[in-house]
Amino acid sequence: MAVISVGLMIVGPSILLVYAWVEVLNNPGLTLSDGYWIGRTPWTQFGIVLALLGGVTGLLSGSVAIAIEGGWWRRALVPPAWAAAALWWFTALGVLPLVPRFQGPDPITFAYTLPVTATLLLLMPAALLAVICLTPRGHTPARTRLRPVPPRETWSGPTSDLEP
Repeated sequence: MAVISVGLMIVGPSILLVYAWVEVLNNPGLTLSDGYWIGRTPWTQFGIVLALLGGVTGLLSGSVAIAIEGGWWRRALVPPAWAAAALWWFTALGVLPLVPRFQGPDPITFAYTLPVTATLLLLMPAALLAVICLTPRGHTPARTRLRPVPPRETWSGPTSDLEP
């Protein structure tokens, strides 16, 4: 599931980038940012929905996989990622009035009007958890933490009464 979410987080913004590039090619003199802000339907909404869907599934699948098989430092990354995503979603749904000009609930419009916020608070933490859960966990060999016993010298005498 994490592979699918990473794929969605790549495909969604790629659709936005390609369609902004198409707008630049159709209208010489526009920048890539101008092409993004034209935002023709249905491709802009489709790209944003794919990115948001990838972000949610990345958070869910990454968190579950890290909770099951992750080390302590991987588990320490889950609460801040969830806090950032919760902040974004509560704002996008209109629960937290962080942005005065936005009236929720409309996550697609919120992601479209503030793409940097969506990237920093939702997509990057989700991508971090998804990619970390996909990387192999290095296993350290089991150690007893005992020092090796030094070899017995041949010139020393017997150590017990049982040895001749």
